[in-house]
Amino acid sequence: MATEQEKGIMATNSRKILVYLNGSEVDSRVLESAAKMAIEEGAELVIMTVLKRVKSIPDEFIRFVNSERFVDPPHYLYYKYVGEAILAPHLERLRALGVPYEVQIEIGDRNERIEAVARSVKPYRLVLPLNGWRRKLFPGLPFLKASNNLKLDYPITLIP
Repeated sequence: MATEQEKGIMATNSRKILVYLNGSEVDSRVLESAAKMAIEEGAELVIMTVLKRVKSIPDEFIRFVNSERFVDPPHYLYYKYVGEAILAPHLERLRALGVPYEVQIEIGDRNERIEAVARSVKPYRLVLPLNGWRRKLFPGLPFLKASNNLKLDYPITLIP
């Protein structure tokens, strides 16, 4: 279930690189590598993060949402806020570089959501952080492939 989609600088092509950011210290390197690829290859980035479902959102957040009389439900706003907090510093960098991008904030199982977004946007490459992924080096191939049960046929670049 996606909570938000945002378009950055409008792209004039349909070549897309799907980039997964998880809120770790590796995210900056992942994004820099993906941005470099996008600039060199004339592609657009699809920046995504996947948030775990929480059983309940903080009461203070619900009180804040109710006091401000937001139209959207508190759960939606909570996930949107957390996702934006993870991605915001990185999006500023993309804007400064002039790299076209769109944003996907997803909720649920990481692998399932990455697969769903990949099927939707049909990227020609995925860029993922190495931390949290087991890897295998396939002889003769110039990229590492995540073997963490992702069921995708796209080249995957893992960034340490």
